[in-house]
Amino acid sequence: MKILTYDPENRSLIIRLYAIYWLGYILLFSLIQGLPGGDFFMALRNEWYSVLPKILFVTIVVEFLMPRLLFKKKNVAFIGCYILLILIFAFLQRLIDNYIIIRYYLTFWKTEPLLSAPVFLYNVSKLQFVVTMPIAFKLFYYLAEERNKVQTILSEKLQAELSSLRNQFHPHFLFNVLNSLYSKILSKSDDSAEIVLKISDLLRFSIYDVNNKSISLENEIDYLKNYIALQQLRFENQLQLSFSVYGNLEDHSIEPFLILPFIENSYKYCLDENNQGWITIAINVSKEWLVVKIENSLPENFNIILDNVSSGIGIVNVKRRLELLYPEKHVLTIKNETLSFFVSLKIKIKDGRN
Repeated sequence: MKILTYDPENRSLIIRLYAIYWLGYILLFSLIQGLPGGDFFMALRNEWYSVLPKILFVTIVVEFLMPRLLFKKKNVAFIGCYILLILIFAFLQRLIDNYIIIRYYLTFWKTEPLLSAPVFLYNVSKLQFVVTMPIAFKLFYYLAEERNKVQTILSEKLQAELSSLRNQFHPHFLFNVLNSLYSKILSKSDDSAEIVLKISDLLRFSIYDVNNKSISLENEIDYLKNYIALQQLRFENQLQLSFSVYGNLEDHSIEPFLILPFIENSYKYCLDENNQGWITIAINVSKEWLVVKIENSLPENFNIILDNVSSGIGIVNVKRRLELLYPEKHVLTIKNETLSFFVSLKIKIKDGRN
């Protein structure tokens, strides 16, 4: 939730709050000074006469000194200017007391010297009292604004990082598919037209959905089906595939292209020396969880380069995206066996109706 920040859009609200504050201050001190003597209205009138210097003092401190000195870490300069201002306005207050209020309205009061310590310190304390709440008010808005700036920067950085990670997936598999299409065309295969249509679907999905924060789980699964169909056309009878989807796909959403890198990875490493291999893909959708299990064969004597399977760019990127998008809401298990590679991914998915 964004906290109200101190910006031009909130200016009218802040003016109203200041007006309420000053009215409250005048009434409070009128009651304090007027009720004991039974002359509330005289005290109210006197406060009206003396409030202008206080407003000027608070305005200068809060609207000019704090933004230009305190918020820019010039603390010594702020303290020096603040002390000078409070002394100047305390003296100005003494002038108003002696030459307006006492001379014309409180004629029965004894006029004290302008620099009389007790009276002067009393005016200093009143200025200090009256500026305390506006300073706290300004600090609150400044800290809230700074926090929102930090949140905005982090959010923009996160979106930039996610966009970069997403975009790293597409060229790799598209180049593979285009190479397959080229081979089919050279051999004048009847599958060429079907490959072109599926590439078109993949490109349409990639261009329009890649930058969405989330897409429907149905669309994501359809995308995977198209990708798998293209790969099957590419590998023909060399690859045994088991692909199954369980559960209700409706009303669920997911960040796009989280599952693809694992499937792409399985196709990349499954074939042995005789160009034979197998892949098993099972996707199960429950009310709260999406569970994806992928297992593929590995060639014999593959241990030397086995680490490449789980540390490739695609896998590393999807791990990072999972950390950013589903912190503490996903479980990723990767197992490197002697003759197989296994991935289990559990993601707590959103319910579109909530």
